[in-house]
Amino acid sequence: MIANIGTHIKVKDFNKSLGFYEALGFQKVFEYGPNKNVKEAYNGTVFAAGVCKLEIADGHRAVKKEVFGEIVLNSKISLMINVDSIKDIIDRAASIGVSPAVGARHYYWNTLEVVFKDPDGVVLVFIEPYTKESAGFLNADETFGTPPQ
Repeated sequence: MIANIGTHIKVKDFNKSLGFYEALGFQKVFEYGPNKNVKEAYNGTVFAAGVCKLEIADGHRAVKKEVFGEIVLNSKISLMINVDSIKDIIDRAASIGVSPAVGARHYYWNTLEVVFKDPDGVVLVFIEPYTKESAGFLNADETFGTPPQ
């Protein structure tokens, strides 16, 4: 049985990525690095994401150094993050000059979703339950709001 899942993102610019995830409201639960209490040759931070974990690091003992300089060039894999308010995420991102890759959309499976890309190109889909009020307030795209015929 799988109890939960975690994601480890290998980042090119640790401080830029740290600022991005903190600004979006991810809560830091653990950190390590040369100047931290938990000593490591590289920097890392673990964030809580419900019962799951999201970790960013600019190094890893078992990963080739050049991997950390790579940028994700496609959206084949994305992280799906349930939130109470997409507007809060949009506002937090705007505070650091980041705009959605895909604006708020209403989907017929009763969700509102907005997409951001982190500094390394990782796709983050923030999801909240659909309400007509939230959709209107967000000026959500209704293109996908009805099931296909």
